Amino acid sequence: MPKCPRVIEKNRYFCTMKNIITLVAAMLLALAPAAATGLKGKVIYVNPGHGGWTVNDRPHATVNYESMDTMSFFESKTCLWKALELRDRLKAAGARVIMSRTSNGWVAEGDNNATANDRFETYSDENGEQQLITLEKIACQVDSINPDYFIALHSNATGGGDGKPVNYLLYMYRGETGNDYAKGSIERAKVAFPYVYDNPLTVWTVKETDRYIAGDLSWMGGTPPGTPNVLGYTGWLAVLKHRVPSFLVEGSFHSYQPERQRLMNRDYCRMEGIRHFRGINAWFGGKPEKHGYIAGTIKSADEVVSHPLYTYKEGTADQWLPLNGGIVYLLDSHNVRVRHYKIDNEWNGFFGFFYLKPGKYTLIYEVPGYESISEQVVVKKDQTTYCQPRLHRAKHDVR
Repeated sequence: MPKCPRVIEKNRYFCTMKNIITLVAAMLLALAPAAATGLKGKVIYVNPGHGGWTVNDRPHATVNYESMDTMSFFESKTCLWKALELRDRLKAAGARVIMSRTSNGWVAEGDNNATANDRFETYSDENGEQQLITLEKIACQVDSINPDYFIALHSNATGGGDGKPVNYLLYMYRGETGNDYAKGSIERAKVAFPYVYDNPLTVWTVKETDRYIAGDLSWMGGTPPGTPNVLGYTGWLAVLKHRVPSFLVEGSFHSYQPERQRLMNRDYCRMEGIRHFRGINAWFGGKPEKHGYIAGTIKSADEVVSHPLYTYKEGTADQWLPLNGGIVYLLDSHNVRVRHYKIDNEWNGFFGFFYLKPGKYTLIYEVPGYESISEQVVVKKDQTTYCQPRLHRAKHDVR
């Protein structure tokens, strides 16, 4: 805090008005949140959870693929998709981004579960980018760099087992609930939570108001202060054992099978990456994006899902059959087709349009065997417009 020069007048000491203003300004700056300056020049460390194709990387069977098939679900794969999108948005906003890895299939040397698709972790690959998997190494690097923000991306918190109708958003920081060992973690999580929760395409089983923002020791069931790592930091989650304000976020539950099918779509994961960006951007008081987005799912209006790998929460939108293989056409305000989206065959019905100029658009939904419908939508800057059309089966004349 700057010292106030002393000026003598009538045998009294006082601060000149100029220095009073300087003093007050310095005090206000010290009390202001980190948010006021925007992302330019900030250092953000992004850790995509897991890393390879091993049994440690949360493989699960999906409707189309068996477990351990690299075409099926791996948390390591979907977390990377989210992280790469987040990285691109942060860099575009002027931040310096450090990632623990930028490709999938990397494991720690000596991992007995390594497969033919895995390579060993390294600090530098042929592209000059590190591929770190060992959590303690990541924590040590984070502590050494001391970035402005750290986020670890994941997608599950057990949920009581695969196929259970449990799906919520969870932020965990190092410490006990209400006591973040790296101060500033709780406040960062509180700011980010509503942005990431804003996903009407999933089925949340917990209300937004019942926010799960918790200390890892309290949530995971440890005895404070936990086991210290080589740096001497305590906690439960190894990747958070550093001094940087940070959290690990379970963006959803992949054990909730309809959500797992959605996560099989890379663009669905990209949309989550955008929501994480919005939360970080809000913390630093960054400028809003000038463009907007459209995201949606197409489902049947007549048929419910019946599949052993698609257990849904009763009475929710997930009961309706997601439609595969359709096309969504995007028309501008002049009714000119400007883009289209080919829906995959992964039982999610997802479609998405990125980097759209704000304004009015028309969507035309076409799926073989179903009646086509159209919908008018409005795209706003720095927002995602969500659509959930349901199509009736086409009626054919019987002659």
